[in-house]
Amino acid sequence: MSPSNVDVVRAVVTEFNRGNFAAAMEMCTEDVVFDWSRRMLDGEVLTGRKDAQRFLEGVLEIFDEIHIPADELTDLGDGVVLLVGTARFKGRASGLDVEAAAANLWTVRDGKVSHFRFYQSKEEALEAAATS
Repeated sequence: MSPSNVDVVRAVVTEFNRGNFAAAMEMCTEDVVFDWSRRMLDGEVLTGRKDAQRFLEGVLEIFDEIHIPADELTDLGDGVVLLVGTARFKGRASGLDVEAAAANLWTVRDGKVSHFRFYQSKEEALEAAATS
């Protein structure tokens, strides 16, 4: 039996939280899109595993610890999974703990993540999911 879309997203997030970006990227399609364009700082869209992994590794230059929640994962149908929670980061230079609301839409195709979209709120993510 193949894993559910929620299981696929949970597995990617688990590897990300372990800092194992290579394993996380193996669970994504070659042409995966990471859309950070709605982010407050440095919004950008990354295409392909290599660009996404390079971006994630860059995040670790700023933060010692990163934890993305996988507590609230909802299958919205058509391969789309909503992840909602509070992301936690620990600054590398400052040692400060930082928290930020996380609301992401993940699209799973053929058992792999093909698209990730960041949103500022659960409501914004749900509205986007309803119109796509």
